[in-house]
Amino acid sequence: MKCFLFEHRARRTGYDGWALRLKGWDAPIAWTVCTTREEARELRRERGNLLHDTEIVKVRISVEAIGQ
Repeated sequence: MKCFLFEHRARRTGYDGWALRLKGWDAPIAWTVCTTREEARELRRERGNLLHDTEIVKVRISVEAIGQ
């Protein structure tokens, strides 16, 4: 995610991304947002003890650049 913000400098203000959501919940878990579905799969595998009952969902990533 950090590389995404530095390498993809475009005029678009929103990007498609992926996140994990607990089954039965309406909103995804904010800290699980990834830029690719594969990253979300890896996160679920790595954190299986915390994220055992989750599903991968598509999310919208909004980017706001503040600076000079």
